[in-house]
Amino acid sequence: MSGLQTRLSLRVAPGARKSAVVGRYGERWKIKVAAPAESGRANEALIELLGRTLGVARSQLRVVSGASARDKIVEVKGIDTEESERLLGVSAGEGGVE
Repeated sequence: MSGLQTRLSLRVAPGARKSAVVGRYGERWKIKVAAPAESGRANEALIELLGRTLGVARSQLRVVSGASARDKIVEVKGIDTEESERLLGVSAGEGGVE
């Protein structure tokens, strides 16, 4: 794994019908997860979704701020900011602003 890493600012909505990257929410990315916000289940679902979306292993993702809040910061190792922004945009349908 390279020394690349980035931090993502996210707004997470738990308890959604389906987990997905929705689009931009101000300066953050809005992400919906199907898991409820109890016992860390929403954070686990978030990490799983981000891993699939960004093509990184779960071990390369870590919630560094906001573990029990909707606004979170997630550190991603092995990918730079530009590539993570591109992949999130593609997943959201590019330009999926809400």
